Amino acid sequence: MLSEISESEIYNSTLALQNFQTRKYGYAGNVNASTWILNELSNMTRLTVEYQGTYNNVIATLKGWNQTANFFIMVGAHYDSTSSDPNNAPGCTDNGGGCGIVLELARIMAQYWFNYTVKFAFWNYEEGGLHGSSDYVAYAKANHLNISLYFNYDSTCYDPDDRFILDIMYNNQSQWVSDRMTTYNSLYSIGFNLTYNVHSSCSSDHVPFRSNGYTTIFTHEETHGPSHTIYDTIDKVSTAYARKNAQMGLAVLADLAEVQKSAADINGDGIVDALDLRDLGENFQTSDLNSDLNMDGVVDVEDLKILRCRFGNA
Repeated sequence: MLSEISESEIYNSTLALQNFQTRKYGYAGNVNASTWILNELSNMTRLTVEYQGTYNNVIATLKGWNQTANFFIMVGAHYDSTSSDPNNAPGCTDNGGGCGIVLELARIMAQYWFNYTVKFAFWNYEEGGLHGSSDYVAYAKANHLNISLYFNYDSTCYDPDDRFILDIMYNNQSQWVSDRMTTYNSLYSIGFNLTYNVHSSCSSDHVPFRSNGYTTIFTHEETHGPSHTIYDTIDKVSTAYARKNAQMGLAVLADLAEVQKSAADINGDGIVDALDLRDLGENFQTSDLNSDLNMDGVVDVEDLKILRCRFGNA
């Protein structure tokens, strides 16, 4: 799975967000960016996508196989931007790249089955008060939502000298996640030079989660670079660094959500082929869990479309 992370996908998403000129809350570019993110997620198979809350957070849900589990895992990034000129806030390293990473995680993970549900969140109005994520956490607490981990992406892709230094921010509650990330970095040859809690004073969307008792982890580039300026443009983005950052997150999420198999590998033999097409056909118009690839309760033409997209892949 980790090898499927695409630098070009992350780059293209970041560039698309820059092209709104500004994503500052209250400006048209912010609204347009939220619509673009919603549409990108809606075009991915097996995701349920919605606006949430007062600030137009965008949240996509990838349902897990285990429908009786009372918890889910969440990964997120804020999509708003800011600078000294509110009409020119490209916000590529802060935080278009973070959104690009979360979109890429959603794209890859939607092609696989997981035992547990994963949610992909895009927060609004982080700049100036963490408003979108705080609004969601208030909702989560009021509705007794059990979030087993919130993984935050912010300031994710500035590495002009290719030093590949990644800071992992954790507390006592989430040290076990940091320990796993250290292991994954070596095990999967991701290749970061890791530091720990260097940027612990940075305020981002993990804060309202952590303050309300949820387990959080936050990765951060070595320095802040050109964030909050008109110079935070696409040429400042290190896609190689962003890809490694996405691989680190995917390793954590796939492990905790318990990856099972490719979403279209109905018979579980390791490849999507004619045998899976046969099995889907035999279960057409039933509620067979293996063949109901988009988990809408019935095996139909939408599931066939998913299988065709994955045909010939592991």
